[in-house]
Amino acid sequence: MQPSFHTALLGGLLYSLRNVPNCVPVTILCPSTFPRSVFVTNRNDHENNPLDPNFRLIKSIIAQLQERSGRTSFKVDKSKSLQNTHTANCTPVSLDIQPDLMFCSPGILLNRGSQRLFTKIIVKLKRHSSRKSTNSNLDRARCCVNDEFDFYPNDGTIWKSLRSTDINRLTRNFLWKCMHETFHVGTFWDKVPHLEHLGNCPTCTVPDTMEHIALECSAPGQRIIWNSCEKIWNLRYPLWPKLHWGLVLGCGLPRFRSNKGHRLRGKERFFTILLSASVHLIWKLRNERVLEGKNITHTEIENRWISTINSALKRDQTLTNKAKFGSLGKTKQIVLETWSGVLQNEDALPDDWTQSKGVLVGIWPTTRRSGVG
Repeated sequence: MQPSFHTALLGGLLYSLRNVPNCVPVTILCPSTFPRSVFVTNRNDHENNPLDPNFRLIKSIIAQLQERSGRTSFKVDKSKSLQNTHTANCTPVSLDIQPDLMFCSPGILLNRGSQRLFTKIIVKLKRHSSRKSTNSNLDRARCCVNDEFDFYPNDGTIWKSLRSTDINRLTRNFLWKCMHETFHVGTFWDKVPHLEHLGNCPTCTVPDTMEHIALECSAPGQRIIWNSCEKIWNLRYPLWPKLHWGLVLGCGLPRFRSNKGHRLRGKERFFTILLSASVHLIWKLRNERVLEGKNITHTEIENRWISTINSALKRDQTLTNKAKFGSLGKTKQIVLETWSGVLQNEDALPDDWTQSKGVLVGIWPTTRRSGVG
């Protein structure tokens, strides 16, 4: 059971109920409405949700409450005297959270379940073998995000960030595969007889891993794109972070704060969009170069990157249509905070340019020179 505030609150409640005679009336003072919600207001929902990490603990408390003959009431007390209770000298107590089946039914009621809930339960009960490469990438993302932003995410937070709607759907799929290392690059070819040479980069003659492709390869692509990222970032923000593969995998987890400690949501979204779109484009260019034999010029790489970022901007503008997208849409405020300061001719744009046409990022695409010579 993962330690949390709610777990501690429920554990203290169970310990208190077991040490009070069942016939004595009890009033439980709590600093939040959580216990009252669990055992009174939304009891049926919590009692029949085995996916709740505190499910067994909730069942034990319900059994203890039903065993009591005295009146039990819950009262919310948000006074400072209750919140500042000194707990430094408290002694840890071991609790048996096995519910008493005489006063509590095991499992959940079938009429309270749904196909979605039962499917989640079955998936959770299955034993999934952990992948060494996935665990390694999760640790790399966690450590790099912690070093850069002083934020240490758990596995669930990292996986959730890969499903962020700030990232294009195809790019989300790409990042998920990167985390699991499902692409046929690098050491994958070591297991294929007579094709081991495909595991090396044709340009650098080193193992062609995803990290090498995205950040190290000397072939045209990654260096040009990351320089363009730094250039557009510096139009508004002074410092472009040093990139590592773990930071690329954790691109949905930035934590930028103002001098007063408030999170800068617009800056975080811009960083996420910039990194995710750029690394996906690098992968596409690599495949065109290696698999299709295309010779991609410096100018074409720059123009395709600008087109990719402009597409992300256009996507954000489209998603501000709340009537069409509902809860999946974006507020105009967050879109303005994300892109303001990096647009072309921004002084000539209206204050709310989210519905304006022809809004582009502030880097001009390179055009071919015409004429002779």
